[in-house]
Order: sequence, then C-alpha cells, then structure tokens
Amino acid sequence: MNITELNQNYQPLSYQERLKKLFQDFPAEQILITSSFGTTSMALLHLVSKVNPGHPVHFIDTSYHFPETLKYRDELVSRLGLKVVEVSAETKKNRFTRENQTWRFNQDLCCFINKVEPLDKIKANYSLWVSGLLGFQNVHRKNLDVFENNGSIMKFHPLIDMSKEDLNLYRQLFELPTHELLKNGYDSVGCTHCTRKGVGREGRWIDIDKTECG
Repeated sequence: MNITELNQNYQPLSYQERLKKLFQDFPAEQILITSSFGTTSMALLHLVSKVNPGHPVHFIDTSYHFPETLKYRDELVSRLGLKVVEVSAETKKNRFTRENQTWRFNQDLCCFINKVEPLDKIKANYSLWVSGLLGFQNVHRKNLDVFENNGSIMKFHPLIDMSKEDLNLYRQLFELPTHELLKNGYDSVGCTHCTRKGVGREGRWIDIDKTECG
C-alpha cells in the first residue's frame, strides 16, 4: 500500500482508531514512538497506553531539559505505566556542546549533536516513526498528512488534525496532568537555552530562522 492509499484509509478515522489500525497493519517491532514530554505530549502518550500498553517510548535526553519537563515525564510514566527508553548523545559530544556553548552561535549543530544524531542511530531499526506533531503548531506542520515520507523512514502523525481546543478538551476529559511550564506561559518547551515564553512555538529559537530541531 502506497502513502496516498494509507492517508486515504487513515484520514477518516479517530485518533485512537488510527493508532490501533497502525498496530494491526504493521508489526509492532517496526514501529518507533518518540516523545519530548513537552506541553502537548500527554494525548499521544495516553493513546499509546490504551492501544498498546508497554510499547517502548523513546525519550531524547539532551541534558538541557527543564527540570519541569523531567518531572512531567516521571509523572506521565507513573500515571500511564509507560515504558520509556532514554536516548542521548555520546558523552564526549554532549560535553563539547556544554563547554563550547554551541547553542549560542550554532543552534543547528547543537540540535544535531544532542537530538538528531542520537535519534538517527535508532531510526535505522524501524520502518515507521510515530510522533505527536500537531498541525496548529506552525505552518510546516499544518501542511502535513497523517503519513509522511521522511527519508528512510515513514512518519505517522495520528494527531496532526487535532485542534488546540480538542487537545485541551482531551486533557480535561481524561484528567491528564499539565506541564508546569504551560501554566507559566510556555506553550512549547524544548531545551533551556533555546526556549522562552510564547504562544504556540513562537518561544522556540527566538530571533533565529529555525522552526524544527532537525
């Protein structure tokens, strides 16, 4: 089945039906699930815990996360019974970015070392990558389909057409915890050095022509 047929078959389904069908149509060992445990992560993680409990959720530990993000991760892990696999950069490379303060003058390199490269190493073991991207977050994401060709791996965005209002309703309906920084004006949260308060993703990489980690 090609990507056009996949999108046609999955688009009419609910968020939970999409994820359930994915695990019916593809072997679980081919499916990679990642989460930043950011302010919008709880919906996808809750669905994973319902549809396929115990499926590994990969978390990229950049070493630059806010303490509130790590606390939120631990709270969701405890509440939803998640199986989290931590992924991180090589120690010497991460240490270089810390001593060099790479984020100050080359954000792309810092992201590559601490996020992109560690994830690329595990992506080779999977054929499908599930992410919680939401279309309302920026222009690029707004134009994505449920399935997206992404180089050597196909990406699956089961929540891509979920609105901000529906996301908030989902959180309330299932009584899911809220990221502490969301309450303090951070709609989107990444690494400490490159995140400020802001609506949507406007607080990420301020004054820099950058919208995504990779």
